[in-house]
Amino acid sequence: MSWNLSGDWFESCSCKMMCRCTLGPAEPDQGWCSHGYVMRLAEGQSDGIDLGGTKVALAMDLPGDFTGPIDVARLYIDERTSQEQRRELEAIFTGQRGGLWAGINQAVQSWLEPKIVSIAIADGENPEVTVGDVGWLGLTPLRTADGRQAKLLDAPVVAAGLGVDTIDLHLSEGTKWSDPDMRHWESLGFGGRVEFSWSA
Repeated sequence: MSWNLSGDWFESCSCKMMCRCTLGPAEPDQGWCSHGYVMRLAEGQSDGIDLGGTKVALAMDLPGDFTGPIDVARLYIDERTSQEQRRELEAIFTGQRGGLWAGINQAVQSWLEPKIVSIAIADGENPEVTVGDVGWLGLTPLRTADGRQAKLLDAPVVAAGLGVDTIDLHLSEGTKWSDPDMRHWESLGFGGRVEFSWSA
């Protein structure tokens, strides 16, 4: 059963700028790591179901860094999706459809029940993302002295685990996650925006 997705994601974690886990084993700034991704799917399909225009978010709590196990994870699916789209998105991101998410799923010790929430993305110079009443991401692009977007290129863990070679670096102070079933956290500064294209 084949699938493909392309779009962009917004991310932040509990660490300072920048996320050292992208380069390999590391000690998180707080001794543990929590991470939030919000993915906007421009195009995609799975089992004949059109997934273009949908949005999902993923939150993860880790006892250490990103190269180790993931204690608990939860998928959030935008309330504007259909039942068929929800079924396929859940299957993809929990690894049931194969591809890179199957590899990530092997590290997750416990999946919480997915939540259907409103996911809102406000584009602009400083994008903001709201995930129901549990998550808020605010991103400010990190730029060079002459105004160019700062980027992280070919980071080993991101390239191998998530299949992307470029992260546009952002500051994300103020970002917070407060799902009652997960660790409550605020970012110490790391944020990013990434374009992706996946298939299996």
